[in-house]
Amino acid sequence: EEFSLQIHEPQTYYIDTLAAVIKKELDKPHFRFRAAFRWVTENISYDLPHIKSPLKSNRNANDVFKEKKSLPEGYVNLLQLLCLKMGISAEIVHGYLRKDQLPGTVIKKPNHYWLSVKLYDKWYLMDVVLASGYIDSTSNSYIKRFNDRYFAMHPRQIILTHLPLNGNKQLLDTLVDQKKFFRFPKVYDSFFDNDIYALTPADGIINITKDQQKRFYFKTMDSLSVSRIEVRLGKNQQPVPASFIQKENVIYFDFVFAKAKKTSLDILIDGQLMATYIIAPKRKGNT
Repeated sequence: EEFSLQIHEPQTYYIDTLAAVIKKELDKPHFRFRAAFRWVTENISYDLPHIKSPLKSNRNANDVFKEKKSLPEGYVNLLQLLCLKMGISAEIVHGYLRKDQLPGTVIKKPNHYWLSVKLYDKWYLMDVVLASGYIDSTSNSYIKRFNDRYFAMHPRQIILTHLPLNGNKQLLDTLVDQKKFFRFPKVYDSFFDNDIYALTPADGIINITKDQQKRFYFKTMDSLSVSRIEVRLGKNQQPVPASFIQKENVIYFDFVFAKAKKTSLDILIDGQLMATYIIAPKRKGNT
């Protein structure tokens, strides 16, 4: 980690030189890839001025390396080329990214790129773009801040926000189609930070009748105390009572909807949003 952050000129004049320096210093494929991944996150800036005209941004790996700025396609092209020069198999994944969309919002065109990387005969999903920083919607500026959650993401987590055009790149036994993907619950940073997966119901739009009871549950890869979890309803984030049951790595609760009206149901951990569902009255024809 420290090594990749200490690589400076003239070691970075050329892509071949950078790859050779990493290979010489690190002997294991996963260390080499991690160094290249971190170098890209630290040295490539998001080309925000061209976000609405992506064809004008650098996409060629050599141009991105030289100019040190790009949009998602350029990020992954550069990292893939570094992998190639270090003898690491890496495939570019093109698809849909859900970050701010509520369940049911359809993204018309593929809008993101990430990588599938093979290390020790196993494929891993890596998003070097989101790991590099984020766009602050308030100031409309790019904030460079490394986020490790996008390194080697669990396929059952990343599928809630990333849908590849090529279904084989999901790395799942059961493939998710576009209809299901766009109806997933909206998940937030807290979902990933607490190693949560298998959010159920998987459909983020829930049709209910008056006094109907619905069970919600999820799994966690790490320990999570139920005392940290709460449920809120509606735009005003009104806290509602819920009894959480924990069995090993599964946490669930039953919720009774006293009224059949359109609202939202939010699940929070430590006061931070983890997931949002859209609740709607069940009408004739709804299942």
